Amino acid sequence: MNIPATIEPIKHGHGRGPITGYVGRFRDLYTSTHKTKDEARAALALLIEARADWDSTKIHVVTVRGHVGIFAYDLAGYVNSRHIWPEDGRISDGGSGGRTFAEAEACFRMHVAQHTWDGTITDHCDILTDDKQGEFRSWCEWQVRARYAATVLHLDSNDTHRWACENPNSAMVQAAAA
Repeated sequence: MNIPATIEPIKHGHGRGPITGYVGRFRDLYTSTHKTKDEARAALALLIEARADWDSTKIHVVTVRGHVGIFAYDLAGYVNSRHIWPEDGRISDGGSGGRTFAEAEACFRMHVAQHTWDGTITDHCDILTDDKQGEFRSWCEWQVRARYAATVLHLDSNDTHRWACENPNSAMVQAAAA
């Protein structure tokens, strides 16, 4: 098996002493220290083969409000996600959502909640878990403050952002949102 990887020497004494072993690296994967380059290369090949076999068999699919999230492990052990949009079937790369499918799904659900938000402040979003409700409400409140700063106070985008961050409990905004 030909693997485009690096085999790096490990030196004793903060890199100034004699070589004490070798580590095989491929992207974010790396082996433990081995005595020879061949051993490090063989260990890396086994690691990549095992990861590829394991990763290719685990896929998680979630449908929320017409949006589809597809999650699969990458070679580094993180979950990569793809987002299929209901309007046009466009597929966007959601990047890495974390180490588990649950973490990736939570990120996807928050993303969909934000994109399908109706512009009001609510105490409960039906597609989020209880531990994400506060984060979503905080996001909604900031959006309402920013909208108020832009449309009522007529601030430019930089000042709108600053005003929305500096006025978290503005009574004017709460009244405007009602």
